Amino acid sequence: MTNENNYKKIKVISVRGLNPRVRAIRFGFVEKQDAKDFTFAPGSFIMVAVPGFGESPLTVTTSPSQLPEFEIAVRTNGNNTMALNRLDVGDTAYVRGPLGNAIDLQAVYGRELILIGGGIGLAPLRSFIHFLSENPQTVSKLTIIHGAKTPQDLIFKDELAKWKKFADVHVVVDIGDEDWDGETGNIVKSLDKITIGKKASVIVCGPPAMYLPIVKSIQKKDVAKEQISLMFERKLHCGIGKCQHCTCGGKYVCLDGPTFKYSEIENNWEAFV
Repeated sequence: MTNENNYKKIKVISVRGLNPRVRAIRFGFVEKQDAKDFTFAPGSFIMVAVPGFGESPLTVTTSPSQLPEFEIAVRTNGNNTMALNRLDVGDTAYVRGPLGNAIDLQAVYGRELILIGGGIGLAPLRSFIHFLSENPQTVSKLTIIHGAKTPQDLIFKDELAKWKKFADVHVVVDIGDEDWDGETGNIVKSLDKITIGKKASVIVCGPPAMYLPIVKSIQKKDVAKEQISLMFERKLHCGIGKCQHCTCGGKYVCLDGPTFKYSEIENNWEAFV
């Protein structure tokens, strides 16, 4: 993916809540030429800035087919994300990018594909899910697993049922409530119950604590480590390899990732903390 570091002015088109802590913000470009020039591929990331507060690395959650509008999911986790979550329709911000690598389509083409999103980790996968819904011939079978601590922590709840039209969807929470009639436990237990072919590809995004248990569960099913990809958006900071915040051994998440095959980083302990 070609890095693009020129800021483009964007305007809020709509805002909606995904859960009590996460908002989905849809933007459009202020300048017509910027709208025409901007493109991205699922898995790459952008930097979104609110003047006076800084910028945040975020993944576009909508399909490239929806450009020139795009959406991000923001959880308040510092001054800039708080400023982003205060934006309302008509407010402006700035974007640079896309940055980093994208999901490797060649690696998954024609294969069974399992997408695993823990908590807000479903957000970086959503763009690819939309792409696959528009291009179902890309994979032979699609399984989506979304897990969260409680039903209130799930995101894109209105879409999960719609995704069942083209994918096998599993939703699991650690602790249910009186209205929850779905699966309880954790993602690893849910994954253990699912039949996965040896030639399947797996892409995982979520909190660091879930990565190695998930990899272990997948490898029990004889899936090769080269077919397992892990997304490390949570480590991103400046986006251009200058601040050292995202370094993992000899890897820069912003420059070499944010998506890595497990075989690339299996011995890189910094990636999993």
